[in-house]
Amino acid sequence: MNTLVGTGSLIRLILRRDRLILLIWIVALAALTVGVAAALPKTYPTVEARQAFANETTNNPTEIMMIGPVFDPSIGGLTAWRTRGWGLLGLGLASLLTVIRHTRTEEESGRSELLGSTVVGRHAALSASLIATFAANLVVSALIAGGLIGLGLPASGSIALGLSFAAAGWIFAALGGVAAQLTTSAGSARGIMGAFLALLYVLRALGDVRGASWLVWVSPFSWAENVHPFAHESWGFFVPMLGLVIILIAVAYTLASRRDLGAGLLPSRLASATASPGLRNAPTLAWRLHWGTLLIWVIAFAGFGAALGGVAQSATEQLNASSQLNALIANVGTNARPVDGFFALIIYLLTQALSVYAIQTTLRLRSEETATHADLVLATPVSRVQWVTSHLLLAFAGPAVVLGALGLAMGLVYGLSTGDVAYELPRLLLATLVRLPSIWVLVGITMALYGFWPRVAGYLSWIVLAGFLVLELLVELHLANSSILIISPFVYASRLPAAQLSIAPLGGLVCVAAILTLTGLLGFQRRDVG
Repeated sequence: MNTLVGTGSLIRLILRRDRLILLIWIVALAALTVGVAAALPKTYPTVEARQAFANETTNNPTEIMMIGPVFDPSIGGLTAWRTRGWGLLGLGLASLLTVIRHTRTEEESGRSELLGSTVVGRHAALSASLIATFAANLVVSALIAGGLIGLGLPASGSIALGLSFAAAGWIFAALGGVAAQLTTSAGSARGIMGAFLALLYVLRALGDVRGASWLVWVSPFSWAENVHPFAHESWGFFVPMLGLVIILIAVAYTLASRRDLGAGLLPSRLASATASPGLRNAPTLAWRLHWGTLLIWVIAFAGFGAALGGVAQSATEQLNASSQLNALIANVGTNARPVDGFFALIIYLLTQALSVYAIQTTLRLRSEETATHADLVLATPVSRVQWVTSHLLLAFAGPAVVLGALGLAMGLVYGLSTGDVAYELPRLLLATLVRLPSIWVLVGITMALYGFWPRVAGYLSWIVLAGFLVLELLVELHLANSSILIISPFVYASRLPAAQLSIAPLGGLVCVAAILTLTGLLGFQRRDVG
């Protein structure tokens, strides 16, 4: 009875604390999906136009790798195809982060121990976070299905698409519950699950590109994809998805029963009584806090780069027949090889994904501040500027390391496949590193928000990134003029290796990032800590 009473109270608390962020990701995901369905008839008004687009996508391994194949050229089928990639990723990421936030983060802060001294049961926090997150996913599903039916699309396909989104969200919410039992740090749990989510998406991509049917059963993303909304729906794929959710929930509760409050199943390394000389200054302390997350991103991007290098050679023949890639190459004004257009587009998309790491690293300043860890550090001879710059150093240098790992792995594997490593490796490494200034602008924006409006910096930073991505989607669907992309930092960097290197735009991005960062430092100097 205590557990039931406590669970209900914690659900209300979660909904009150996260009312804004829940509303944002529920409405945003549903609105974007329905918006794509509403825009497609204007973009591809005839059956012939939609069929031609579907044929182009079938011959484009880049699109298949990033999103997957088109199963039906109807408005509903194209909506399911276009929204599947970012929809499943976004909902999965939001779900697992929500569960970790209200389980492991609460334990790490000590609030769970305080609540545990009341009528709240041992498993109430896990139960409440899962129930609230599951309900939010169902709301997204209902809004998507209702919106698509309202646009006149078939009810069965609309419901199947909405439920496939919700089922993926449930899976990653349950995975978040398992991750919360493994480590003593919420950051480590987020890092582990973020890398695992990326791995599952890569497995889905490799399965689609290579046509390996056995990979369909490896990744939940493939299960959701193979529901085939609007294309003779395969409802049977919901069975393994629901079964996996039940298994993961059972594992989470079992693990929660076998550990102490505040502890994790993975053993923590015992620290010495005194800090080592390498931890007696701000930069090395920041490195200690960030190195685990950085390592996970490096491994994930290096693995993805190796996979890309491995499939690029076989994809080149298909790229020759793709007018979409030819249009991309024409836009950058060169006579580059089609495979260079493939690499340029993939690097462009991965740069946007890496912005998540840069923003997350910068926002660690806020979490250290709210946890009062900043007070302890600033009580020493460490100045405010030293403390902030120690974290910013990782926010600026970390993406360089990750992109370097991507370029090296991609260049090495592709170079080995073509027999010319000396030529391919340096140019693909340069193609990744020129994207750094675009990411640095996001770091600068986040720092400026943190310096002046720390309480909303976490929300606004993600909204800014989402806004840049939505602008690109609007332009792609011909709902907005391409001139609006001048406010996005992602469009300025040269699209190497399919284009010539241009230094001036990179210099401009670096200046913008520097000005925003210095502005944020000034704001932080003028406000109270905490």
